[in-house]
Amino acid sequence: MMFLILEALCIILLVNNLPYQKRKLASAGNAIAGKFFKTKFNFTNYFSLKEENQLLIEHNALLMGMLNNNIDTIIDSDSCYSNYRYVPANVINNSIYNVNNYLLIDKGSKDGIKKDMGVICENGIVGKVANVSKNYSSVISLLHPYSVISARFADNQHLANVCWENKDYRYGTVKDIPLHLNPQKGDTLVTSGFSNVYPADIMIGTIEEMLDNQSKDFNTAKIKFSTNFSTLRHVYVIDNLYQTEIDSLISNK
Repeated sequence: MMFLILEALCIILLVNNLPYQKRKLASAGNAIAGKFFKTKFNFTNYFSLKEENQLLIEHNALLMGMLNNNIDTIIDSDSCYSNYRYVPANVINNSIYNVNNYLLIDKGSKDGIKKDMGVICENGIVGKVANVSKNYSSVISLLHPYSVISARFADNQHLANVCWENKDYRYGTVKDIPLHLNPQKGDTLVTSGFSNVYPADIMIGTIEEMLDNQSKDFNTAKIKFSTNFSTLRHVYVIDNLYQTEIDSLISNK
């Protein structure tokens, strides 16, 4: 023990009296400390990403609500409400290769989610809420035979319907295209806003090619969806704030 104490004392005296050794030891200490704090910084940043991502998603939901204010809301200075509220959610399960495809999201009735609410992502349409529990909701994907979207061409405003009829999650079918229209590859289709599920002008996709059609009344085309269903992580559930009023008028017709 005495030997170790004397050896340590010699090292201290040597470092304090020899500038070169002192600088080398200080440099080595700084390097070790630098690596430690760099690792700590990266470690902390990694685990804070989840919180930062969630804040970003919530901010996006707020911006979506602001962008979808109607003209009456903009003109009326006393009004500060949008027609729609956007609820951010995470996709915790998703199928894209089945005949009937569904998603599961981590928001439910406690978050105000109800059956038949529309679901979108930053790139376009995703689907519609099918069933709701307290904490979770199942969503009928656009990749489902029951999903039919009321659409319109962005350039000429003509209406059509979009559905999914094949096994490829990237593509769907545009039906009921008026015969006098001649859609070109790249033409954009957006939501019509007539379904009360989705606001108008939500992106659906672009024309890929015209298809052979046996109908003499309408044309048919292949559409490439703007939503990449294979990489879905975050979505937004659309709450139409006037849905109850709209439903009451429809039921009294």
